[in-house]
Amino acid sequence: MITCDLFIDGKSRPSSDGAAGDLLSPHDQRVIARVARATLDDLEAAVTGAHAAFRAWAALSSYERERITRKATAFTRGKADEIGRLMALEQGKPLAQCRSEIVASCDTIDYYAAEGPRVEGYTNAAESREYRSTVTYQPVGVCALITPWNYPVSLLSWKVGPALAAGCSMVVKPTSATPLSPTAFCASLIEGGLPAGLIQVVNGSGSTLGEALARHPLVAKLALTGSSAVGKRLMEVGAPFLKKISLELGGHCPAVVCADADLDIAAKVVAYKGFRNMGQSCSSVNRVYVHRSVHDGFVAKLAAIGAKMTIGDGLTDPAVDLGPMTQRSGLATVSEHVADALAHGATLVSGGRAPDGEAYAKGNYYLPTVLTGCTPAMRVMREETFGPVVPVAAFDRNEEAVAAANDTPYGLVSYLFTRDYSTTVRLSEALEAGTVCVNNGAVNTNYAPYCGWKDSGFGTELSRRAMYEYLKVKHVKTVV
Repeated sequence: MITCDLFIDGKSRPSSDGAAGDLLSPHDQRVIARVARATLDDLEAAVTGAHAAFRAWAALSSYERERITRKATAFTRGKADEIGRLMALEQGKPLAQCRSEIVASCDTIDYYAAEGPRVEGYTNAAESREYRSTVTYQPVGVCALITPWNYPVSLLSWKVGPALAAGCSMVVKPTSATPLSPTAFCASLIEGGLPAGLIQVVNGSGSTLGEALARHPLVAKLALTGSSAVGKRLMEVGAPFLKKISLELGGHCPAVVCADADLDIAAKVVAYKGFRNMGQSCSSVNRVYVHRSVHDGFVAKLAAIGAKMTIGDGLTDPAVDLGPMTQRSGLATVSEHVADALAHGATLVSGGRAPDGEAYAKGNYYLPTVLTGCTPAMRVMREETFGPVVPVAAFDRNEEAVAAANDTPYGLVSYLFTRDYSTTVRLSEALEAGTVCVNNGAVNTNYAPYCGWKDSGFGTELSRRAMYEYLKVKHVKTVV
């Protein structure tokens, strides 16, 4: 049995009242860990410790912070197998993918460590030779980082990286569904050389701890990856305190497959983005609009790819394509969405059920699923399924497809498949999303901003622009 304690001031410790809860395996529902549940007193200790650590870290030069951070990430890469196993155990994705996530997360933090020395102030031409006007940037202070369960370490690194490079300290609140790997990752960074207290970790109730962080006078910045509803609530709670905030929220990402698309590429990308991690990604392809002339050919290719995907316990066989879904509630949502689509006239092309066999009986398993004949009346075309289901609808004109793709309160990512440059320009400009991927599914890259439009977010993650989410501006005007 694994014990996951809080991580405060560089040490693991139980909650102040001894409270803890069971964590269940998504593979077979057995209890895999006891996880400490932080009290408000524990939260106070974490914030106070982070505030104390902030002053010393902010006082270092950006070059010193880069050197220390790179040492910590080098140490943590050496623990990729250990931390990856915790992730595979609690989240369900195959071990090979979990190991890769740990290494990639270290790469992201290193990217920002290198960006720290590149933050540039500037000097203005003043109205008189008697004045000097300079603009500089300083770290905001203690940051509250609230992270999700689908990529529990990767999406944490998107926040830890710029926060560390900017000179901030942080209190991390992982989701209760996957606390093991993010807690171990943060502890490893401290063990690898980051100052004790710089990263604090509190596990427990999201609503209680998250809202307490939003109200805490020593917390200067909030960063959340989560649902749109939770993001709006966090903004509401934090609004009276005028804290900086960045939100990466839900998506209902469309893909448009034009008549001239390379169907092999389109099917491969849609399968990857629709089924990988059991469809549990904000940038998953949630609905596909395919030109009627290529509809049947695309669907056949997509279903064939899904049928070939291997599924199973990613700890027993680290190389399987898909593991179980993380939560029982997510499995229920998938089943409900598929049933609703079929009741409203959709056709089940493939999947639509759990795989056969005793090995899958107790787990949160579901086959890659393709539906056709889908309409806006179906929940799967309006709500975020967050599961391995790809619903498909046919269209006749590109303008019709773009209108359907934009008919949603979300605007995170859109996918477009065409071989025509003019169509690429016109449709990518018309699609209402912070990211548009044309003939590829490489959504997240350290060098480019990841921004949600509409209900999908607020602020910027990734790219050097994310640094400024953790910095405040100072203008110094001096008489000389």
